[in-house]
Amino acid sequence: MSGLARLMLRGRTGQVAALAVTVFFSATVVGAFAVLLETGTRGQVSTGEYRNAPLLIAARQSTPVSGDVDLATPGRAVLPAAVVADLHRALPGSRIVTDRIVPAAFQAAGSDSEPADVHPWAAFALGDRTLSAGHAPHRPDEMVLPRELARSYGLNIGSRARLGFGDEAVEYTVVGTTTADDRGVDAPDVYLDDAQIAAHGNPDHRVAAIGVWPSTKPDARALDRLVVRDGARLWQRDHRGPLEVVSQGRAKADLVSSAAALGAIALIVAVFTVMALTSLQVRQRSRELAMLRVVGATPRQVKRLLRAEIHVVAGSMALLGGVAGPALGVVLVGAIRSWGVVPRTLHPVLGPLPVVLAALAAFAAAEVAARVALRRVVRGSPLPHLDDGDDAARAPRVVRRTIIGLAVLALGAVMALAPLYTSNVDVATGLPGLSGLVMALSIGPLSPAVVRIAGWIVRRPATRDPAAYLALQSIRHRAARVGGALSPIVLGVALGTVQLAGSATTGAVASAQHDAGSRADLTVSSDTTGVGERTVRLVRDAAGVGAVTPYVSTDVIVHAPAGTGNGPQTLAALGIAGDEPGRYADLEPTDSRPIHLRHGEVALGVLGAAELGAQVGDSVTVVLPDGQAITRRVRALYRRGLGFGEVLLPIGDLQSATATGAPSGLAVTVAASEQKSAVVRRLNDRLTNHPGIRVVGLSKADAGRAPSGGDRFGLLILLVLFGYIAIAVTNSLVTATLARRSELALLAAVGTTPRQLRRVWRWDAAFLAVTACLVGTAFALPGLISMTYALSNGDRSAPALDPVAYGAIVAFVIVLVLVATALPARTILRAQRQRASRRGSDDA
Repeated sequence: MSGLARLMLRGRTGQVAALAVTVFFSATVVGAFAVLLETGTRGQVSTGEYRNAPLLIAARQSTPVSGDVDLATPGRAVLPAAVVADLHRALPGSRIVTDRIVPAAFQAAGSDSEPADVHPWAAFALGDRTLSAGHAPHRPDEMVLPRELARSYGLNIGSRARLGFGDEAVEYTVVGTTTADDRGVDAPDVYLDDAQIAAHGNPDHRVAAIGVWPSTKPDARALDRLVVRDGARLWQRDHRGPLEVVSQGRAKADLVSSAAALGAIALIVAVFTVMALTSLQVRQRSRELAMLRVVGATPRQVKRLLRAEIHVVAGSMALLGGVAGPALGVVLVGAIRSWGVVPRTLHPVLGPLPVVLAALAAFAAAEVAARVALRRVVRGSPLPHLDDGDDAARAPRVVRRTIIGLAVLALGAVMALAPLYTSNVDVATGLPGLSGLVMALSIGPLSPAVVRIAGWIVRRPATRDPAAYLALQSIRHRAARVGGALSPIVLGVALGTVQLAGSATTGAVASAQHDAGSRADLTVSSDTTGVGERTVRLVRDAAGVGAVTPYVSTDVIVHAPAGTGNGPQTLAALGIAGDEPGRYADLEPTDSRPIHLRHGEVALGVLGAAELGAQVGDSVTVVLPDGQAITRRVRALYRRGLGFGEVLLPIGDLQSATATGAPSGLAVTVAASEQKSAVVRRLNDRLTNHPGIRVVGLSKADAGRAPSGGDRFGLLILLVLFGYIAIAVTNSLVTATLARRSELALLAAVGTTPRQLRRVWRWDAAFLAVTACLVGTAFALPGLISMTYALSNGDRSAPALDPVAYGAIVAFVIVLVLVATALPARTILRAQRQRASRRGSDDA
């Protein structure tokens, strides 16, 4: 059977090539996402910052989640200083070194500032680093820098540089450089005299890590009990990377979730496109397969023959794609590293899993496609298939296909209406996003009906042009076969529209809520150091400044109330003085009463509360940025959480949990008699010597915002998926066009000129492209409208879709369809002219 399959493959090189290319790129895309998934799961960035200590004790940098991936702590989890005293009592005579990290803004003369982590010099002994030049800092005005940092700014031993801790910068002399390789991590490590650390940052003196050189072999069980009692853990020497570069925990978690979700979509798309192409090719071979059955082949033998053909092609291409997929994954990891989505030193992890998964996924997609496509060729009598007609027009199959298509369409509609029947935000916003993809799957079974409806709409304009009329009649005659070419185009338009509009809609809703609720004119903020007390006074005393409201903006992990069954969620949090939320913003409370938080209370946005299943009066546990857990009672709910944060706490709860112990920023109102631009200029002049602190007018905060690394990562993934769909579309159109040789030959035989034939296939391609764009957009809109309605709490329903981006999708689809149809059609015409020329020569 395999030998016969190979012989039949040789006679269908065009169809074989189309299937081979589709399966190859299916494996490639799945393999690329598998590399992203494995890199996020197993990859690790380590700088050697804590490698030297025999025993290293520090807080856990994640919150366990039952039955799911652990949630990374929003900031650096730290330990109370009391742990050090416990260790001294438990391990007398041992050498114990603690590290306390203070965020700062480093600035050399004539340059912009950049974040830096400031450590006490004693903590230098925790790592495997050495001094490359100079000596340790002994005076209050001395510091030691990484060699690469000093070199990048042209600093030498004796040079001067500044550090900002939220107030006016402090100038230090560079007295040494280290061998630390801090490129592409959270921030370079700067070392100061030990006494300087106590003078800056959070006065709580919580410690980041504790290194122990035991004098004798410690009792492992006793040490474990001590560590667990203090909420810490022992970090093994080869697994300290997440403690050295804490941002990788959150970045890797985002990478895993994105790769898993998009990989699942890629797998669905792969199965769907391979199925559409396989079904199209099998449908075009109806006459050939019917002839085999007429001459005595059993249905089982026909199925075995076709499956053998597909296995030969899919098996080899799946293996090749399994090798190419990880290579593409390496390129994707390199791109997202360069954009700062993950640490720049996080290298891709290459193992056997991506290769095996990619090959199995592509082969399984081909197997599923073959089984579905072959069911139609072995049922019933083979005689109706001998006329090479489109059997999809027969009533029994039309009814069955229509029922299947309507069922899939109804499933997509139910998913799109998720906000109407569920309060779970993940479901209410996730299902509508996938509904367009599900609706696109219905286009195959419903293609005859879609073609008839579209043909009925354009029937009158089409009768005015003979070429358009011929193209329309041809499409109506080939309605079921057109579905095989139409399906991936619709899928591409729907997927592209949803991906482009989804993130844009979230940003638009958040921006609208912020603009509607904000009561400040500008902010003075620092993402690195916070705003110190002296800076607060400086801003308050500036001419033209009205009210000044300190706030803390960060992320927290919130555990759902007991008994709800919901898991913990990472949510954006806002800290404001308990009696002043209304001075900062109108959060639109659900009960229309002003929010006044007392100690032990929290307010939640309605979306965050829905995710947690929390109501007013429930108790929730909040994990703060430094890993502390506090229990708070829900006092109120508000609607504008997407614009300001889904968790509102008294500022004291959040400020004490920051590494700086200072507010993130100041919300400033401008006096009525002053112009905002003049106040901004005055504040900028006053804050010239405050590195890391910036003044931003709220109305301009997001205008012209440059695309972030995450935005570009999403766009890159969309391009990869859309590129794969474009390849599938091209293969389907080429296959469908090459199968029309007899039709084009008949038109040529009755006197149609080549120019007229070209007009026919152009109308054919235009009809397909426009129909696909309209249907794909129609499938995407219900889910987008529903998602917008859910995110905005019913305030708006129109999704945000960039007309330029959407126009680019439509233009790309139209050009792709025209080119993919024109090239094979020209090949057919050229072959016909050559045959006619040879016949003329023979007659002569």
